[in-house]
Amino acid sequence: MKDRVRALDSRLLWVILALMLLGTLTLYSAGRNTPQAAIWIKQSVWNLMGLALMLLLAATDPRRILRYSFPAYLLGLVALAAVLVVGKKIGGATRWFVVAGQTFQPSELMKWVTLLYVSHRLGLRPADSIRRFELLGAVGLVAFPMLLIQRQPDLGMALSFLPILLIIPLMKGLRARWVVALLLLVTVGGFGAWKFALKPYQKQRVMIFLDPSADLQGKGYQVNQSRIAIGAGGLIGRGFTSGSQTQLNFLPVKTTDFAFSVWAEERGFLGVLLVLGLFGLLLSRILDAAKAAHTNAEAYFCAGAAGIFALHLMVNVGMVAGALPNKGMVLPFFSAGGSSTLSFFLALGLIMGILYRSRVK
Repeated sequence: MKDRVRALDSRLLWVILALMLLGTLTLYSAGRNTPQAAIWIKQSVWNLMGLALMLLLAATDPRRILRYSFPAYLLGLVALAAVLVVGKKIGGATRWFVVAGQTFQPSELMKWVTLLYVSHRLGLRPADSIRRFELLGAVGLVAFPMLLIQRQPDLGMALSFLPILLIIPLMKGLRARWVVALLLLVTVGGFGAWKFALKPYQKQRVMIFLDPSADLQGKGYQVNQSRIAIGAGGLIGRGFTSGSQTQLNFLPVKTTDFAFSVWAEERGFLGVLLVLGLFGLLLSRILDAAKAAHTNAEAYFCAGAAGIFALHLMVNVGMVAGALPNKGMVLPFFSAGGSSTLSFFLALGLIMGILYRSRVK
């Protein structure tokens, strides 16, 4: 136990604890005067479980975890296929297993398992070049789970896999012509997705993003109310549990996708800067882990993890501010949810393990 505690990186741990505290306060305020008044207690339990898992992984040799990445990847694909058949359908989407009365979303964990396996595969060869079959193999490894997740459907989750596909090949010296080819592939894929894969409600989200005033009482309601809440926060905010948009329940899904709007209304511009600063420190420390890593695979995992955290931050904050389409992407430490919370902590535990190994060996 003593070794596990020593393995925790203090700088990273303090940032995590600070974000966790601010997120819990936000959920307490968001849940007041609603049937979700106890959501902050439930989320606190998930956070404590996540911290325990992080502690467990921090003192585990990352090489041991990487060796099991292939069976974990296969198991994840099976879980994604199975959830389409026997999963629970909520709000038109089939994304969750029900275990002991609790819902579990396998795609949350699969995102990190895919990153782990791609890092392991591409880390087997020298870091200064990437071969054609390696790149195509990485594209295939990322595409399989993305396609299964899009079948649920969950476009936001599927897109959260993209940093794996972009960051690791670039670190391995991907040439400019392949970058252009990948961008063309993404562009063609985007047109194909619009034509054949996107559901009508997903196309409508894009159209509402382009013109939020087109349906203020319908599909544009969430983003419009969120923008009002953020604007009402001003410089210092309306105060803890004093945001009118939040407490009068004008703000929708305020314990999940739009939790950051609650924080912005009650803590204002300075509070927003505080949270963005903490996320900046989090990303900085993860990139430090990438630089200090002993193996290419460990470095790829840390860099990919930084990309995934950054994507969640950018898309969620952009979404609640109306600067990006509403894709339903959670904000780590603020959005309530057991599966996402545990998966984020598992990734941070592995990163702490990489930092610990860089200190002692």
